[in-house]
Amino acid sequence: MDMTNCPECGEIAEVEWRAVLESTDGPIEHVRIKCVQRHWFLMPVASLTRFRQPVNRQRSTEVALGAIR
Repeated sequence: MDMTNCPECGEIAEVEWRAVLESTDGPIEHVRIKCVQRHWFLMPVASLTRFRQPVNRQRSTEVALGAIR
């Protein structure tokens, strides 16, 4: 399962499928992604960002782990 961040809200997004689409500059690999907020995009692979956990979730996790220790 490939993960990235949603371009709209920054939440976790899953790559649902990949395909090579023709263009005037030659074939370009595209992906369809869908995030937990149900935003979806069809975009070139070159536009994907490296997956990063949203800041607010990182902080919540740190606080929860601090409370356990």
